[in-house]
Amino acid sequence: MAGFKEKFGDMAKKAADKTGNMVEIGKLHTKIMSQKQSISTIKAQIGTILYQKYQQGEAVSEELTELCRQIAESEREIDAMQQEIQELKE
Repeated sequence: MAGFKEKFGDMAKKAADKTGNMVEIGKLHTKIMSQKQSISTIKAQIGTILYQKYQQGEAVSEELTELCRQIAESEREIDAMQQEIQELKE
């Protein structure tokens, strides 16, 4: 009977340890996601700054210039669609 209690106690301890580990893993995953979100926000800020430089006529690399051109084209398409929406509302 004492052996059973010992085994049960060991099993309960292992289960508690695993539960604690799972909680810690969950916390770490949350922190990782938070850091990834911070990186995405910073990348977006970098992109905004570079695009503003492009719009102001400042020199940016050819690769960035092409991406900025794509953004500008998308903005023109959005403007046209918004105008079309306004016309349909009238």
